[in-house]
Amino acid sequence: MRFRLTYDGPLKSSQPTHKSEDANGQFRDRRAEHKHDIRRKMHEQLKQLWATNKFLQILIAPNSHITQLPPSAGMVWGEDPSIRRPMATVLSEAYSHHREHGYGYVPLAREEIYLECSLRVLCLRRDHHDAVLPARDIDNRIKTLIDALTMPSLRQGVPLKDGKPRIASDDEKPFFVLMDDDRRVTHLEVETGIDLAPPPADADESFVRLVISVELRTYYTTMFNLGFA
Repeated sequence: MRFRLTYDGPLKSSQPTHKSEDANGQFRDRRAEHKHDIRRKMHEQLKQLWATNKFLQILIAPNSHITQLPPSAGMVWGEDPSIRRPMATVLSEAYSHHREHGYGYVPLAREEIYLECSLRVLCLRRDHHDAVLPARDIDNRIKTLIDALTMPSLRQGVPLKDGKPRIASDDEKPFFVLMDDDRRVTHLEVETGIDLAPPPADADESFVRLVISVELRTYYTTMFNLGFA
């Protein structure tokens, strides 16, 4: 399965120094809000993919395929083996990390269905010879992108906005993400270039235009994942 995602906006560096201790004495990623802002843009496109791709539209399974679902899906699938439910619905309930805030995630590439993810990123940036964020920082900025394409883990806590828990909007129920873990990425290519188009008036030097070519590939073929081949 191949498709493209796009993003126009700030892409900031993701570094260990961007973690700070919260009131509970635990370390939080200070870029978490920025990453979730990007994740929301990707959600809009992935939601459209699930709505328009014929294979994803009909992706349902009975209880007999419970091994192809995350372990927590057993709690929401039901006992009747004849029951069939849309896969997106089941996944959003199984990955309901922050139910009280309306978040139920639907990762497309998951360990249970033996998918690996190849990413080819075209990154048009505003770097120049005296830029604050020069080209040598591109690795850390791509790390931010990979995190934004990934479902946040339970230990990362609920997404925040201005330091407060962010409530999922109606359009974000469920919330679509590319993958459940960044370990799904087995191939990554990044091409960079200078963005010659005028940026938005309020853009800083972290502004980029991205075209992300995604290829999902099976590394162990089953009847359940043939549609991804």
